[in-house]
Amino acid sequence: MSRRLFLIAMLGVLFVVFTLSMIELESLYNNYGMRYFLNEGFDDTGSRNLVTAILLDYRLFDSLFEAGILLIAVSGVIWISKHDVEEKNAQFMLDKYKTPDLFVTFSRLVYPLMLAFGFYVIINGHVSPGGGFQGGAIVATAILILYYIDGNKETNIGLIVTIEKIIYLLIILLASLSFFTRGEFFTNFFVPSANPDLKAIYLVLLNVFIGFKVALGLWTIFTAFLKEGR
Repeated sequence: MSRRLFLIAMLGVLFVVFTLSMIELESLYNNYGMRYFLNEGFDDTGSRNLVTAILLDYRLFDSLFEAGILLIAVSGVIWISKHDVEEKNAQFMLDKYKTPDLFVTFSRLVYPLMLAFGFYVIINGHVSPGGGFQGGAIVATAILILYYIDGNKETNIGLIVTIEKIIYLLIILLASLSFFTRGEFFTNFFVPSANPDLKAIYLVLLNVFIGFKVALGLWTIFTAFLKEGR
């Protein structure tokens, strides 16, 4: 009985502390950042999607770090895998069970649609919801469907990882061009006075590079898991 009372008392204390902390946060809250992004985001970055404006311009350094984390995760998955990266065949349960013909037919119909939609999300990430991270995940999913269409598909993980690393270096290089045009690292390389539609070129290029990098990274992780599962 005493233990229950003690737990109830502790929950009451936690509730009071939580309530007081929320009240303090409300007193410190302001919407200056929201108003600035809303009023100046398009002119500063050329992006009508303010999420893309923040991810690829205002806080591009954070996005580069996140992309680097994915690269580290891919390297870690390969390192802990028991199979050599030179082993190309990445069959999974397809070795044991025959994939239904209906599923194969449906996959063939869905594959080009998913691939096209993924590229659409990547290229239009600065004007509509989406971008390189989201579109790259869609493209990777479309590529993985190929394993069900063709059970004997070969994948060279070493080559994919190498291409991903090169793309990551290109992303850093593209993001660093602003140092020569504006004297700042990791922002749009067009001068602030440039036309917003011109600034959008930078966003499209960055989204395309990020999209390919994410797609290759997720493809590598899934393929490594397929080998491990076998």
